Amino acid sequence: MAGIRLSGAGTARALAVCAAIASVLTVVALAGSTARQADTAAASRVDAGGCNGRDRQGWTTVPVTFSGRTYRVQAYVPRSYDGADPRPLVLNLHGSNSNGAAQMAITGLGASAERYGFVVALPEGGLAYPGSAGGRAWNIPGVPLYGGHPAATDGRDEVGFVGATLDALGRSLCLDDRRVYATGFSGGARMTSLLGCTLSRRIAAIAPVAGLRADGTDGARPAPCRPMRPVPVLTFHGLADQANPYDGGLASRWTYPVPEAVRRWARIDGCPGAPVHTRVARHVERSAYTGCAGGAEVILYTQSDAGHTWPGAAGTEVRGFGRIEKDISANDLMWTFFSAHTL
Repeated sequence: MAGIRLSGAGTARALAVCAAIASVLTVVALAGSTARQADTAAASRVDAGGCNGRDRQGWTTVPVTFSGRTYRVQAYVPRSYDGADPRPLVLNLHGSNSNGAAQMAITGLGASAERYGFVVALPEGGLAYPGSAGGRAWNIPGVPLYGGHPAATDGRDEVGFVGATLDALGRSLCLDDRRVYATGFSGGARMTSLLGCTLSRRIAAIAPVAGLRADGTDGARPAPCRPMRPVPVLTFHGLADQANPYDGGLASRWTYPVPEAVRRWARIDGCPGAPVHTRVARHVERSAYTGCAGGAEVILYTQSDAGHTWPGAAGTEVRGFGRIEKDISANDLMWTFFSAHTL
């Protein structure tokens, strides 16, 4: 990054990050084609109008009007959807310098949606990522962007936009508003964390991957996280994550350790005592706070040799971000977790 002097291992890390960014841009370019195809297919569809018994499977596009602009939000509807039985919804939020279609390709949540019968929605961040042809970023107030770019001085109210997205999806598709969940990767995990703090009456549980925060922000005086109800939290993080280090310490973008974020959520959710640690695989430890207020729980899966990656990586691999943990599946674990929590 500009302004940082590197040598030895630092140079190697910088080269790895550069390679990873190039790989993400490739995925973004491929995903752009996928998104255009989805738009074309969706253009011929008639609005299902919620739970009216009409079929609407596969990719669809839902218009979302917010602050005078209309956004086109992609959603994936499983083949089992019949337009009459209300389905759970999972928001799948992309990381910085990515987009919704790339996030779907990386996570492979389409296959999970087919297996478990939920709908996946892919809203995109309000910021165009600097220097990128198609990458987006979430506008988290006061938080610099990945790659050393300064925080945006203005921009879209992302929490308001996600709320408007939920409204539009509910009008268009047959969804169960008691079973709405959010996950995201990296910058999308930070945004997911913020939604847990701000939309707890609409989102039943969150599962950030490689980016949990307890308030959405960092710094010496972070914004308080005050959800209206205890929020169940499931998260995953690798000890070899170089983008969002497990131990924290990247200036104002990423200041405190992942276990501290988990402890903060445990306090927010009124969890008693210390977490219970369980070895679930050779490189994976589960740390769980249970018995929390309102039936919530806070769970961390620490992967000892994984990088800035999505556990299980059922979709497209982004090279350069480190090892992908294959002994667990984030998709399967988070669906089991989500299924246990409703509003």
